[in-house]
Amino acid sequence: MIKQITVIMRKEWEDIKSTFFSYHNFSAGIWPILLICVAFGFYEPLKSAPEWLQSNTMVFSISILIPFITIGFISPYSFVGERMRGTLEPLLATPVSDQAILFGKIGIAILFGWGVTLIVMLLGLGVINIFLANGNFLFYLPELVIPTLLLSLLFSILVATIGTNSSLYAKTILEAQRNLVTTLFIPILLPAFFLGPFMPEEWKIIIVQITTQMGTNNQLLILIVLFFFG
Repeated sequence: MIKQITVIMRKEWEDIKSTFFSYHNFSAGIWPILLICVAFGFYEPLKSAPEWLQSNTMVFSISILIPFITIGFISPYSFVGERMRGTLEPLLATPVSDQAILFGKIGIAILFGWGVTLIVMLLGLGVINIFLANGNFLFYLPELVIPTLLLSLLFSILVATIGTNSSLYAKTILEAQRNLVTTLFIPILLPAFFLGPFMPEEWKIIIVQITTQMGTNNQLLILIVLFFFG
């Protein structure tokens, strides 16, 4: 089973390179990934200075935003792309099990998204130390970066699973992308949109006080627990 999953992941990587990284598909391919790397690997660290290494913006971008954009960009293509190329039926006819095909597609999406996340973290760290550290070596706080990376991995698994599953049942890439966004963000955005403007000010003050007292580390740990047991 593991060998079959590895074979599918290698095959998926070649498909990703030919689909998104080729010169002919540059305008619809790799540019969003490059934009993310520039924005959160160079621009935001330079703008935030050393505070970037422990900022809420860094935590949010690393744990949520980057995995969502990168994985949400490629995972809807997983099965829909096979249908468009006419390779889905030959793939299903191979000796590789259906479970290995599914897990292989999910696995490469996870590695891709989390890999981009790690690259962006290293770029930001390098920018801070090269341009803003004044001869010192600065690093992310261990008590902050470890939960952030773990949450990023868990969210990558979630996005890859939902995105690949959406592609499995969708007829078009647009439909798969819409299903992914709806599944992930409607339950989050709708409560925030409807409850936020109409929430009593006293409640808002209490929520801000609670989250401030908890600290970023404890908030991340709570989110990680919710991912495991939710």
